[in-house]
Amino acid sequence: MAQSKLRILSVNAHPHDFTHYAGTLGIHASQGDEVTVVSVSAGVNIHNERLADELRKPPEERDPVVMSETPEQYVDQKVDELKRACAVFGISDVRMLGFPEPFRLSTSPGAIQALQDIIQQVRPHVMITQSPYLSQGSEYPSGGFDDHLETAYASLEARGRAGNATHGMTLAPHRIPVTYYPGVYFERSQLDFIIDISDWFEKRVEAEAIYVSQGHTPESSRQRMLLTLGNLGFFQQIPYAEGFVRERAELLSRLPVPESAIEHAEESYEDMLKRRLSKE
Repeated sequence: MAQSKLRILSVNAHPHDFTHYAGTLGIHASQGDEVTVVSVSAGVNIHNERLADELRKPPEERDPVVMSETPEQYVDQKVDELKRACAVFGISDVRMLGFPEPFRLSTSPGAIQALQDIIQQVRPHVMITQSPYLSQGSEYPSGGFDDHLETAYASLEARGRAGNATHGMTLAPHRIPVTYYPGVYFERSQLDFIIDISDWFEKRVEAEAIYVSQGHTPESSRQRMLLTLGNLGFFQQIPYAEGFVRERAELLSRLPVPESAIEHAEESYEDMLKRRLSKE
């Protein structure tokens, strides 16, 4: 059976969070799949490195332009960065919910309904959302509150509600077939599958550098991508990769044997070395 076009919903706490798997989203967008990126908050209270640097200075030495910037101006910058970063990967359906920070369901319960509405409108086959697990790659579980965890809880609750018909509902219910979590929140040994995004490496660097509000530069962005994407790719014997964790085990009709696994097993040592080198 031929694979039909997919609808993919990306739910994130902050504007930069989707970039952790943006190469994968770009692959799907380039193949004609529909991709929607949602940011629950604008990230107004995090990563304001320019303001932090100015506050470290004596009051008389601080830049008045930076010090006089309003939260609204900073939000506008963050939203613009998100839209431009999404455009790098061919994504135009970008939604900023703008809930206040720190984002907590106890103070912003409306986020669940907002996400439920999006799910019922977009009707995704795949949802990629923040990890709901307290460990976050550590053997010591955290008991604290976190924007990312709260976003995970909101999206999973919204998913459940969207799949059930209730009185007063105006949109048809929708059940999301598959939910994935970005591998960046897990140890390498916990990943379920890896996506080869080597052809999208330069796009990842370009998108990372867009977030100047977080202090990113072209140089730091390239170094970060080399270290993160390159590290995961190295262990898969490819230049660059993004990892994912499944919410639950998949139901299959036969054992999955990727064509890439067969090709890699049959290639020569020289070809393996060429494949592992960065593409120029």
